[in-house]
Formats: sequence, structure tokens, C-alpha cells
Amino acid sequence: MLLPLVGGLHAAEGDALQWRVSQSLSYEDNLYRRASGVSAPEGRRDDTISVTSLGLSFDREYSRQGLRANVGFSHAAYSVHDDLDYTAPDVSLAWDWRLGNHWSGTFSHAYAESLAGFEDVAGTDQVIRLRTRSAVSANYWWHPDWAVGLGVSRVRNRYQDNAKPASENDSQAVSANLTYRPATGNRVVFTLRQTDGRYPNRAAVAGSIREYTQRDGRIAGEWRLTGALRLSGDVGFTERRYDLAPSRDFTGVTGRLAANWQPTAKTSVELSWRREIGAEEDLVSNYAVTRVLRLAPRWAVTDKVSFGGFLERSSRDYGGDPELGFDGLVPVRDDTSRRYGLTLSYQPIRALSLSLGVQHQRRNSDIASREYEADSAWLSGTFVF
Repeated sequence: MLLPLVGGLHAAEGDALQWRVSQSLSYEDNLYRRASGVSAPEGRRDDTISVTSLGLSFDREYSRQGLRANVGFSHAAYSVHDDLDYTAPDVSLAWDWRLGNHWSGTFSHAYAESLAGFEDVAGTDQVIRLRTRSAVSANYWWHPDWAVGLGVSRVRNRYQDNAKPASENDSQAVSANLTYRPATGNRVVFTLRQTDGRYPNRAAVAGSIREYTQRDGRIAGEWRLTGALRLSGDVGFTERRYDLAPSRDFTGVTGRLAANWQPTAKTSVELSWRREIGAEEDLVSNYAVTRVLRLAPRWAVTDKVSFGGFLERSSRDYGGDPELGFDGLVPVRDDTSRRYGLTLSYQPIRALSLSLGVQHQRRNSDIASREYEADSAWLSGTFVF
């Protein structure tokens, strides 16, 4: 554990520079998310994983110009399946600019590497995802509470060692928005967005999900309905059209919403919902409609100790996509997953946070080999100084 090495240091509230050191230890009884009775490499389905992370963040304002930067590295070591060991960087840079009293916006760029989870990647090989995102936005505040704005972003997803060439993709988006931000602290944003996406390594033949155009109209924000109830997220209407596969076009409601209810000073309950297609953070970057419903109560036992739980149900509909249904051998693939767990957090001092948790997960699928059950447990600590 790295935490004791920095035990005499702490972060001040106004520090522009902050170091983060974290260490976690987790146990997986079904690491590769294999179906019952299916063997795993080394004859072991379980493993213990140690993840050590070190990060440095910078956040300061100069003459109304905000600069933010983050550099982090994580190293994961597997006790049994050490061929999965990896070191991943996570780097981001942003400039929150202001010009006069009416113009503001953000320039940002981020790059991150991560291990694709075996919940979504079939097989036992290591798959490292490389994600780059750049974005520019500008807003004109024509009234203290109202602004109009434009935004442009570009996302590039690649996989190390050409591990998943068919899932590599690029997208560019242009958006226009209207923002309402009253003095109460609430915020509402109306957005129209068009995204053009492309999977460059897929064949340009009829029926291929190679290129698409997506249009979104949505409302997002944060709103405190009462002193105890807060609503946040976004919801809207999405239309996606595939140039070579019109039979797989999608039209429907998408979004993410969370309602947080705090009936007492020590208790809270959050109910969240999301429905989306081809979310950027989905490890399977392909045609799939994902629906998730999650309930997460929490109890602050003391000022330093909190106890929580969660119950989640998710479903993923692949729309008969042969590129996700094992080369077309299965015409339709629908997955339904359920997970539940408990967490315990302890913060003995402001700079140090400790947590432990347990989780059970089960997935049912139209493809028998993608069904599984898995139990997990973890212990982690983070020190900021």
C-alpha cells in the first residue's frame, strides 16, 4: 500500500496543485465473465488485482481565465493472469476563457487509456482502449440569466495493437444551445446537436454499420425542486441514420436522469435512469441501445463513516447486429444484467478516504456463452495532498 508513504502531507483549500495517490485491491471470482462450466486461462477463473494510481492536477484562475490540467498514471497488476498487467495514462487540459462581460467558453483536450472490461469483450485477451477527445465551445450572455452558444467536438477511439479494428471509430459533433441560469443556482440548457460518425475499418458494403449521422434535440440541467429533492441530467430525442444500413436506423427517446432525495441530514436516496445509443464511454462502440435503472440509498452513520448500497438493472439490445452477434450466427442479441452491492466509506481526515465494497452481478443473454454470474470485493484508499 502506498498510502502510509504520504501520511504527513495534506492539501490546502486554495492549492492550485494537488497530488493524488491511490491504491486499491480487488478480488474477482469470475474475472473473464465466463459462463458456468467454461474454463479460463491457467485453469483459474478468479484473480486478485492491485491498482496503484498517481495523479497531479492543476486548477487556477488568472484574470478571469481558468486553467485546468490533470496528469495521471495507473498500474494494474494481476496475481494469476499477469498477461493482463498494464500501465495507463490519463491526461487532460482545459482553458475556461472569458472575454468582457458577455463572452465565455472552453477549449479542452483529453487522452486516456483503459482496459476494456470482459463484460463487453468476449475472450480472454487484453484489450486496451485509446480515447482522444477535443472540444471547443463559446457562449454569449446577452442577459445575466440567458446565453446562446455553439460547440464543436471530435472523438477518436482506437485499440492498442489493433486488437479490435472493427470497433475503432471517429466522430465529429456540432451543437447549438440556449442556456438559462437564474440566480437561484439552477440551470437548464436546450441543445440541438448533429454528429457524424465513421468506423473506418469496416467494409463499405450494403448492410454495414460504417457511417452514420445522428441528430439530437435535448434539454439538460440541474434543478432543485424542493429543499430535499434535486433533479439532474438530460433527456431528448435521438435520430440516427446509417448510410449503408437503413434497416438499422434508430429513432427514440434517449437521456440520463437522476433524482436525489435527502429526507434527513444523514440519509439520501438516488434513483437514476439512462437510455442511450452508442454512448462514447461504451466499451462496445457499436450499434446497441442501452437501458439502465439504478437505485442507490446512502446513510451517513457519522461525520466520517457512511454506508451505502445499490441495485441496478440494465439491458442492451443489439438490434440484430451481426458484428456484435458473433458473425451473424445469432440474428438477435439482447442482454439483461442485474447487479447489487454494498459499500462502506471512512474518511478519518479530510485528505484521506478509504472504502470497501462487495457486489454480485448476473447476466442473461440470447447467446448462452455470454451469460455469467460474478462476485467482486474491493478495498481502496485515496490520499490528496
